[in-house]
Amino acid sequence: MRQVVNRAGIRENLDITKIREKLQRACEGLEVNMVELESHIESIYQENITTKKIQESLINQAVAMTSFDESDWTYVAGRLLMMETEREVFHKRGFSYGKFFESIKKLVELGIYDDRLLNYSEEEVLELQKAIDTSRDMMYDYAGANMFVNRYLLKYKGDIFELPQEVFMCIAMLLAINEEDKVEVAKRFYEALSLKKVSLATPILANLRLPNGNLSSCFITAMDDNIESIFYNVDTVAKISKNGGGVGLNISRVRAKNSMVNGYYNASGGVVPWIKIINDTAVAVNQQGRRAGAVTVALDSWHLDIEHFLELQTENGDQRGKAYDIYPQVVLSDMFMRRVEEDRTWTLVDPYEIRKKYEVELCEIYGEQFEELYLKIEADDNLNLKKVIKAREL
Repeated sequence: MRQVVNRAGIRENLDITKIREKLQRACEGLEVNMVELESHIESIYQENITTKKIQESLINQAVAMTSFDESDWTYVAGRLLMMETEREVFHKRGFSYGKFFESIKKLVELGIYDDRLLNYSEEEVLELQKAIDTSRDMMYDYAGANMFVNRYLLKYKGDIFELPQEVFMCIAMLLAINEEDKVEVAKRFYEALSLKKVSLATPILANLRLPNGNLSSCFITAMDDNIESIFYNVDTVAKISKNGGGVGLNISRVRAKNSMVNGYYNASGGVVPWIKIINDTAVAVNQQGRRAGAVTVALDSWHLDIEHFLELQTENGDQRGKAYDIYPQVVLSDMFMRRVEEDRTWTLVDPYEIRKKYEVELCEIYGEQFEELYLKIEADDNLNLKKVIKAREL
């Protein structure tokens, strides 16, 4: 009799029946031939192979069998991964679904869960447990299941310690915690989340049930045109990313390349060097190890550095002026779009020079006020840094 090593490290006889039962559950209702996957068990088997390795091999085989014509294999792989995760959690923490109150208590004691979850009484948690539908773990294809398991399920000492439907219910409980009838509201939240009627932002899905977790996912800030503000924003971006948030940073106030610094002309390096630092900060400080830092950097279309900005992620040119890990965005005005439509010129200027001469921060005004000032700037022949180009070319 062929033998395998189970999760407890004990040798036991290979039980094909158990494997077949899992495959039947994974293939139920899908347009796949289970026998095709089952036939690979023989090739997978090796002496002293672990049951976990057999399951992983079957998942990989299902992924390999996925094609345009037989796309349901990706759901087979996703279901097998969810089943494997449930078995793994059961082995590590001693229980699976069905002991939701015990799960909350244990994870709070380990410092994994926010202790506010214990604001719900045991009776309330048992009532919520009845609403948990474990069959919804079977709704994911492989890509979705793999992301859920590896990015969002919380771990203890490197081992996954919670289950997908527990994630949704715990988030629902925290969202409903201040409601008068919090149990019923939590049930409604759970239904919406677990049935994918609502898609949560990554920081919420990853952070909310953690101690001191929060609902904030995206943060907007702006960089002023001085060293203190620039490095304050670098520090801010790092801290937000460290705590799982994404950042939108407006950099339009920063003076353009060749602008004046401390009375010296042509001293400024423009916005690109600062964007490079932000780019490297996003790489260095990821979102709690779950994904890379997410930073979008915005520049107005009238800024003199806009052409260099638009080349931040092209592959040609000086690589020292590239930033491939941020998301560039351009702030456009109605006036610019009319110039494009009418095939007219557009004027690029230095925000520092405009600030000194007109005592206004150009990126802070809009509408009629912006258009009135912008026309004055275009007519001003005494500006040192100014470039006129075709709007369509830009």
